[in-house]
Amino acid sequence: MWRALAVVVCIGLTAAARAAAPAAQTGGPASLVVILVVDQMRADYLTTFASRWQRGFRTLLERGTQFTHAEYPYWSTITCAGHTSIATGTLPRTHGMVLNRWWDRAAHRVVACNDDPGAAAVSYQRPAAANASAARMLVTTLADELRSQKPGARVVSLSLKPRSAIGLAGHGGDAVVWFDDPSRSFVTSTAFARTPVPEVARFMAEQPFESQQNRVWALAAPAASYHYGDVQPGEQPNAGWTAVFPHVLADRAPADAAFADHWQKSPYSDAYLGRLGSWLVDQWQLGQRETTDFLGISFSALDMVGHDFGPRSREVEDMLIGLDATIGTLVDHLDRAVGRHRYVLALTSDHGVADIPEQAAAGRLANEDLGAVAEQALVDHWGAPVTGRYVAASLAEQIYFADGVFDRLAASSAAMEAVERALLDVPGLVRVVRRDQLDRGDEVTQAIARGYRADRSGDLFLIPRRDWIIAERADGDATTHGTMYEYDRRVPLMLLGMGVPSGRNTTPATPLDVAATLARAAGIQWSNRDGRSLLGNVGTR
Repeated sequence: MWRALAVVVCIGLTAAARAAAPAAQTGGPASLVVILVVDQMRADYLTTFASRWQRGFRTLLERGTQFTHAEYPYWSTITCAGHTSIATGTLPRTHGMVLNRWWDRAAHRVVACNDDPGAAAVSYQRPAAANASAARMLVTTLADELRSQKPGARVVSLSLKPRSAIGLAGHGGDAVVWFDDPSRSFVTSTAFARTPVPEVARFMAEQPFESQQNRVWALAAPAASYHYGDVQPGEQPNAGWTAVFPHVLADRAPADAAFADHWQKSPYSDAYLGRLGSWLVDQWQLGQRETTDFLGISFSALDMVGHDFGPRSREVEDMLIGLDATIGTLVDHLDRAVGRHRYVLALTSDHGVADIPEQAAAGRLANEDLGAVAEQALVDHWGAPVTGRYVAASLAEQIYFADGVFDRLAASSAAMEAVERALLDVPGLVRVVRRDQLDRGDEVTQAIARGYRADRSGDLFLIPRRDWIIAERADGDATTHGTMYEYDRRVPLMLLGMGVPSGRNTTPATPLDVAATLARAAGIQWSNRDGRSLLGNVGTR
């Protein structure tokens, strides 16, 4: 049973491989380092949809280095953890962004990874109330180190999600921009800018995303050429869309929540971020000055579509066709404006995704139900609590107990066995791992330990059967991610640019290696990190 979960984790190159890598040559550091993250891109998409690559992915595969065995070494393969691991080169147990949301034991509430009451929203469209920063991030990012070590370095980080844009940027930056759903506006926060950044504001005034109302997302290729049919079991498109192409972006004015949702889940949002990135390259002469600049773009649309339609969908395939063109346009622009001999670009993903359970002869479980099972087991064993509940929260395949409950459980083998037995009676669960068992040394506990922090992680970790998913019922997702099965942990990792040879590299790698690789290219100090530089000659001209 556990063979499917076995993980061979190697952070960076082996000693022998490092010794064999070419030594860095003189010629100066890269003028621009670029991180592109395709949210929820599984590694197997590169081969499954290989016939679709005409622009960006084709350039990366033919002109860059593809690391064919890249994977995450920790259990909770989640967006906030992934982006922060990419940007800091550290494991979640070090950088602290263990989940998108966790139970704050001191505040007795669920918090988002970027929550910061001290950071007010700065909006580019309508008034917004979001409060977000990297205050909960415990280490610096590559971009932070560039700003510290390279006077005048500019940092640009763009995404639809705050945890993605902030995760790549870190604790500061010149343009750190994301989309705020409640206000239906692009925003930043006072952690990054006290007022709207003029260059960003000008782009959004000249090219408002609302101008794409009434557009239709139609198939980019003949319907018969797609791998999967247009309607697949278990797909769950949001209100206003069916599972059938074409998909019409809501045309009500002013732009409402339905339009904002549909636009974000279309290739148009990726293209918009790509254009904004190119615009800022030109406005700020990124990579064309006497320092090293940083450009990070996380393309979120694939993740949003993947949650609704799953990996075996025409929506995912067509989204990747559009993204191939968007990345190709961006790379072409960098080649013209900066020169490929002056920049180094890394493309990876923050996590993969499971197949829709109905398409994989599997099932789905709700976090709320699993928390209720644990609660009832303790009520049956101990009686009702005097106040409150035994279970404080159940989210992201983890159960958090109220203060003192786990210590009481650990001291009572009968009570602990009652909880574990009740949970394992739930179809689809194969193992329950306790936080006091993370030193056992098997693959699963090691993976959990790499992402564990006592103040932010749960008390029990719930391991589903392969292809089963655990999600919050209110999310309404067709599928999700978060485990160490290969469909969640294995992602693309490709490099392009100065000093990067073309070809495939079978050395085990991880997205944590991206920051170290780009730090070497930029010529900055980079130590005490979990990732390692992937290529000895990156950073030469």
